Amino acid sequence: MKRLTVKKLLALLIVGILMLSIVGCSGGNQKSSADENKPVTIRFSFDQGVGKPTQKIVDKYNASQNKVHVETVILPQDANAVHDDFVNKLASGDKSVDVMALDVVYVAEFAAANWLEDLGKYFDKSTQSKYLPGTIEGATYNGKLVAFPWFTNASVLFYRKDVLDQLGIQPPTTYKGWMALADKVKGVNGVKYVSNFQAAQSEALVCNWVEYVWNNGGNVLNGKGAPVVNSENNVEATKTMLDLVKNYSPEGITTYKEPESEQVFLDGKSLFIRDWSGFWNTFNADGSKVAGKVGVTSLPIGANGQDPHSALGGLDLVINKAIDDEHKAAAADFLKYMASAETQKDMTLTAAQPPVLKSVYEDADVLNAIPFYKEFYGIIEGGKSRPMSPKYAKVSDAIQRNIHKALTGEVEVKAALDQLQKELKELSK
Repeated sequence: MKRLTVKKLLALLIVGILMLSIVGCSGGNQKSSADENKPVTIRFSFDQGVGKPTQKIVDKYNASQNKVHVETVILPQDANAVHDDFVNKLASGDKSVDVMALDVVYVAEFAAANWLEDLGKYFDKSTQSKYLPGTIEGATYNGKLVAFPWFTNASVLFYRKDVLDQLGIQPPTTYKGWMALADKVKGVNGVKYVSNFQAAQSEALVCNWVEYVWNNGGNVLNGKGAPVVNSENNVEATKTMLDLVKNYSPEGITTYKEPESEQVFLDGKSLFIRDWSGFWNTFNADGSKVAGKVGVTSLPIGANGQDPHSALGGLDLVINKAIDDEHKAAAADFLKYMASAETQKDMTLTAAQPPVLKSVYEDADVLNAIPFYKEFYGIIEGGKSRPMSPKYAKVSDAIQRNIHKALTGEVEVKAALDQLQKELKELSK
């Protein structure tokens, strides 16, 4: 009797263990099923400068589907602070941020460090062809699409249309053509200077100088990434820039960034200004002395130039290579949404940021709100990226110092470019 009781107890114990095992397995399956229905959460980091319109778009994306949920990490509107934050995270293998809005000039640096996911698998060549070619080129490193353009910007030449119309003159296409107008335009409707741009020792100077170089048939780096800045074409281009500084521009132009140069134009004192496309809104605003009097055209070309090219700005979207495949897939889905025609149009209308998708420049609502884009498309289509270098910050610094010395007369143009060539050659090693 005692032996039988033990057997029963053992049997009951075994049954109990089996039941617990089944329940445990069942509970695990239920939890797994719940996880499958739960959206993948990714974090998107960008700066406060585009904060409000971007947050609205993120909210729309989250409401449009239930597979991915995007949380935002908003950083200060400081390019250096954003750059350093991203570097610190990615260099340490941090996975707390999945998608980042990266300034276009830093794509090569981050790609060379192997921090960025290859996006070619998500955006094929056919899809890429629908976007502005310069923006795709700037998002590509060593043949791989390591970023995707979000929005862009480009410089244009704004000019006093009222002045040229009064004189019966069409806007010139060359630097020499604009210089030739000096005696004719001075004093007409308040004009004192022909030329106006940004020549202070700053990133703005880099953007201006590379345009003179490109538009005279030159380049900063060759196809292999080696510096070629002291070429004959580049010497001539820099001398043209110096001529404009000395003889056709306000005396303080070598101290001008965007705000200073814009004020001269807004006061009606310069015939033209080289500036970013967003200035269109500023000179048309209430209080502007030139509202309704401004035309827009491509940048001029030099003696050896063929086609005008403007420097591109803007932000690209990148995916943290360190995150797992599930989060990469979710991040890619979000990027596709941000690159879609609907979202590109939305960002254009709400944030006045030039789109990267070609078709948006033909959208009736966009052209009604920003008629300037009709002319701007042909300009931005030929835009080019600043030198694609993993050491861009140092490249930029070298250009700023040496070109500024040439423009202020501290060093002769050829000597300045020879020194720049030497410094860039060291950086390319």
